[in-house]
Amino acid sequence: MVQRKRHKPFYKQFLRLRKNIQNRLKLLKFKKQKWVKFQQYSKNQLKFYKRFKIRDQFQLSVSKFASRGNSFQRQFRNNLYERKAFSLFYGKLKKKYLKKYILQSIGSKTISSNSIDFRYKVLRFFESRLDTVLYRANFSSSIKSAGQLILHGHVLVNGVPVRTRSYILKVNDLVEISHDIKSRDLVKKSLDESNFWPIPPKHLLINYRTLQILFVYTTTSNLMPIFNHYLNIDSVITNIKKY
Repeated sequence: MVQRKRHKPFYKQFLRLRKNIQNRLKLLKFKKQKWVKFQQYSKNQLKFYKRFKIRDQFQLSVSKFASRGNSFQRQFRNNLYERKAFSLFYGKLKKKYLKKYILQSIGSKTISSNSIDFRYKVLRFFESRLDTVLYRANFSSSIKSAGQLILHGHVLVNGVPVRTRSYILKVNDLVEISHDIKSRDLVKKSLDESNFWPIPPKHLLINYRTLQILFVYTTTSNLMPIFNHYLNIDSVITNIKKY
């Protein structure tokens, strides 16, 4: 008898991280006892004054208590959790993919990661992915559903159908939804259900009437999108380099 490999349920990863990193409202409807504390924390974060709080990804992260978190075990755990949170934030990317493209983004395996420039390069790469762009423009309710749109041929880049969710957009690339009625209905449904927060980033020029996105990234960090969650990119880079 062939034993099938069992995969951990997707939503349990949020429970372990204690973060609703993808802002999944479905997590608030689970009824099992193990979700109670997580739901209370998530609802607290959804309060008006916290929901619209911007997490600056380029701020200097300093521990409030310098004596805490210095043990090797705790540092290893925190770095691991930060990498998992980063992976989930961008649609549950594999470790090999993260390692390859983070190292490619910063340009060297030995160079120090404590730099705003490196953080910007890493974010710029992942924010250039086609599935991420569709999600930021509110054309899909999640990065996973954006990937489904792409895989089923509903998305065109410069007039050519693209079926690779990890496709990296270049400056002045034009992303549009196929003129097929089903394709447009899927996107319009997502737009109707969206609250448009976080607001679409400035490097995306979006026409919601024609369902088109012009990708106009520049070399300034002022065009970075607004994040609800703080991603400890320095920790992610350090973890990726070591393992």
